[in-house]
Amino acid sequence: MKIGLIPMAAKPYHAGHHWLVEQAAGENDKVILFVSVSDRKRKGELPILGADMVQVWQEELEAIMPGNVEVKYGGSPVQKVYQEIQEAGLDGSTDVYYVYSDAQDTAQNYPEANRLKWMEPLYTLGQVKFPAETNPKRFTRGSGSPNISGTAMRGAMETCDIDAFRAGLPKGVDADNVYNILCGRSIKGENLLRIYVQSLLD
Repeated sequence: MKIGLIPMAAKPYHAGHHWLVEQAAGENDKVILFVSVSDRKRKGELPILGADMVQVWQEELEAIMPGNVEVKYGGSPVQKVYQEIQEAGLDGSTDVYYVYSDAQDTAQNYPEANRLKWMEPLYTLGQVKFPAETNPKRFTRGSGSPNISGTAMRGAMETCDIDAFRAGLPKGVDADNVYNILCGRSIKGENLLRIYVQSLLD
């Protein structure tokens, strides 16, 4: 069996993430999507709460997942990938695992030393593969995959640009619902302050 593994912070989930999920779903018998539920808080940025993203997943995103995709919540998504492969190796699995991310994240999150330490024996046996290493261009934003970034999506949230936010979401979700879940608590506070300051600067 071919099994795709996708680690994802996805705060927020956008059409680029969904493209990756659809690629994996089309190329594997089964896909496991590991989703972070931690808060994303950066100084000077609108926070995205893990609990809000779980609500988005449950109300909007799970419904548009391909039928062979299983979503698992919690923990470090990258560590979950290592754990899944390590446990499969201990069980003597004959499955082949395909780990999906872009070329940069693949190199950063899965260095050779870690593969040899945490993905054995399946890695040495050729049962762990990284599609972005085989075809980096295909998994490069704006080259093979959609030119949509989390930074741009968060920027749209911070400036209350619902049109730009909607344009970055995958088809089949209620953009207004997603936006209200993620921004609802901030619209009357930090978000409005940002917009007011920007209007003064303009």
